[in-house]
Amino acid sequence: MINTTLMKTVALAALLSMASACQAADLTVGKHLSTQELTQYASAPTVQIESQSFKVLSSGTRTKAAGAASSAVTQVVNERGVVGESRNEVVVSQVSVDSVRQAVSSLPATPVSAEYYGHLNISTLRFASFQDAVNARAQLKKTLPQARVDVPIQYAKPVAR
Repeated sequence: MINTTLMKTVALAALLSMASACQAADLTVGKHLSTQELTQYASAPTVQIESQSFKVLSSGTRTKAAGAASSAVTQVVNERGVVGESRNEVVVSQVSVDSVRQAVSSLPATPVSAEYYGHLNISTLRFASFQDAVNARAQLKKTLPQARVDVPIQYAKPVAR
């Protein structure tokens, strides 16, 4: 016979495991985390973008439509406790793409991919990690002071109207 204490312990462990899995899966874009939920991520890495700090909740890849390549995605939470999503991109605008190409060659982390739109003076650089994107942003702001350099973070899912 199976010991009832052992059975209860196994059942409790399974329940806690399922609860933590559900909680991790519940980190949807735009969700406002409670103070209690935020304490679970106290040891998560913090990334600073100028005066804002973000906790990195998870990193992974998300598959796009069938046949399309997957992209790196990082979930972060801002200082107000709102969950956002970054594609580990740096968007550079208001400067020629040739200037951006030249500046990219001096970055410590090489972009995973880059798209240049010369007619719009916009460049999109994708990096392997959120931290690499943030570091590249800081370096590009120094190298190209006249450019607008951003790391977009999405706090809401687009909805068709």
